[in-house]
Amino acid sequence: MHISRRKFLRQTAYATSALASASTLAACGIFDKNSQPSESVTEDVPRPVTQNKQTLYIYGWSNYVDNREILDEFTKETGIKVFGDAYDSNEVMLAKLEASGGRSGYSIIYPSDYMVTQMREKKLLAPLNKQLLPNIKNIAARYLELPHDRGAVFSVPVSLGTTGIAYNVEAVKSVVGEEPTDWNYLWEHKNKLRITLLNDPREVMGMGLHIVGQDYTTKEPQNIDQAFQKLRELMPAIANFTTDAWKEPLASGDLMMCMAFSSDAINAAREDPNIKYILPSDGTSIWTDTIAIPRGASNIEGAHAWINYVMKPEVAAKISDAISLATTNKIAKPMISDDLKAIKSLEPSEAVISKSYRLTALDPEVQQIHDGFWTRLITGLG
Repeated sequence: MHISRRKFLRQTAYATSALASASTLAACGIFDKNSQPSESVTEDVPRPVTQNKQTLYIYGWSNYVDNREILDEFTKETGIKVFGDAYDSNEVMLAKLEASGGRSGYSIIYPSDYMVTQMREKKLLAPLNKQLLPNIKNIAARYLELPHDRGAVFSVPVSLGTTGIAYNVEAVKSVVGEEPTDWNYLWEHKNKLRITLLNDPREVMGMGLHIVGQDYTTKEPQNIDQAFQKLRELMPAIANFTTDAWKEPLASGDLMMCMAFSSDAINAAREDPNIKYILPSDGTSIWTDTIAIPRGASNIEGAHAWINYVMKPEVAAKISDAISLATTNKIAKPMISDDLKAIKSLEPSEAVISKSYRLTALDPEVQQIHDGFWTRLITGLG
């Protein structure tokens, strides 16, 4: 079962045994191999700070920590038991690690690219020992030189995702006729559509900025206000701001079109041929999920073993197939399933990339401006 990249799973731990196929933990729908959960905890239960080398605690998006097969294989290969907890946003993860003062108990985290920048500035990440990561050679070179962490000093990008449009083909054709190709379609047909936008201020405000010809990361208040005014024009068509709760209404036709993350939308399209996911031809948001080691990690050796393990081509291919995200692993690409490779929107074309943006960390005062306009937008205030 695929679980949304952003869906919060209360911290559930699975232990893996080195002697048998005991329970394990894994990434978004990747693992499932005769394993049983051995421990369940709530989000408030702290992880032990003192660990031995046979235990590894992971903190990540649910789609990287809820699958058992790969973790089970990791335990068989290394003898290291794995426990995992999930978060629903980069900000939740950041807050928890900051509050712990380097004593969170986690040795692996999965920050998205812009969050790596913030965590580097706050000195919350441990540098990687490349000598313990021979499989890093499998990662395509261009992903190792992204601006959030040039040279992959503190993080390794493992998945490539996008933000785009998921839509019900029959519903759109019956009401509008033509299918969407870009973001402007939402405004052109706002009186006919019933849509949702993400419950994500950076993505939505960024899309609004893009529509009015501005950069996703502009610092000018007047530009952000212009994007806000443009987004307000869509309010009659917006049923909700939601990141996860659009799939069933979209499949049934109650919704016609949804702004969505590629992992969720492509998975929905793989399950229902009446749902399509497109990357807007006028550009969009492109992001990468990374894997990193937090400062204060107590099992540094085990953490490097895990990072090296998930960079094995066959493992990376399983992860990509399970979470419906493109892989940064150049050797793994030919190994992913045919149905996933057949989806054109899995990876952006060079034409789309040239018109797209990556979210970057904002200065606090600019973030405050974004937050203010976002509050006004979702509450319907003028």
